[in-house]
Amino acid sequence: MCRHRFGVLNDLYLELVDEGYDDIKFIGVNGYAYLSNDYDCMVCSTPSSCSSCDEIRVVPWVQDYPYLFNEDYNQEECENNEFNWTIEDQILHTEMDQTSCLNSGFNWVEDYSIVYDDMNQLECQINGYVWFNDECINLDVDICIENIYGCMQEIDVWDNWNITLRDLVIVNREGYEVARLNLTYANPDPNSTCGENYQTIKQMIIDAR
Repeated sequence: MCRHRFGVLNDLYLELVDEGYDDIKFIGVNGYAYLSNDYDCMVCSTPSSCSSCDEIRVVPWVQDYPYLFNEDYNQEECENNEFNWTIEDQILHTEMDQTSCLNSGFNWVEDYSIVYDDMNQLECQINGYVWFNDECINLDVDICIENIYGCMQEIDVWDNWNITLRDLVIVNREGYEVARLNLTYANPDPNSTCGENYQTIKQMIIDAR
């Protein structure tokens, strides 16, 4: 979705609200491939620095991710829902020796690498560590690692819904898709196509209620 088209949809949403349609919701979902793109002018958070808008937009703009960890499921519930029970995080127990580590059911790992964010280059070298790419790294650590497991759920909206850039997907109250338009070819700007695309999209959204 380009900034201008998202702005048109934001205006359309506000128009529907003004006309009494309080049961229609809009949301923009940024594809994971565009994670690093600046979104400030998409939501127009600072209108004075954006050429495509002059006021803050109210339609939410959220970020798509390929997966999330569902904290509500234990292992059995996770696997029953055909999700993946896998390592979510790791805790480094630097205070444990090998015996206490293994007795606790954790993993003893040799030649592990640790980055010390609180050390400058001089402190790093004094301690016998490696200074590389402005980071202090200990390349030879024997350490106890506790694996924290969680339920990984694939949620990639763009992939699951087979989304193409600038797709507008309209769903009904039950969450089922009822229409899809690609706004690259159907410009919603009311000043384009004598407003025909704008009115068509508006009516499709109203009819999906």
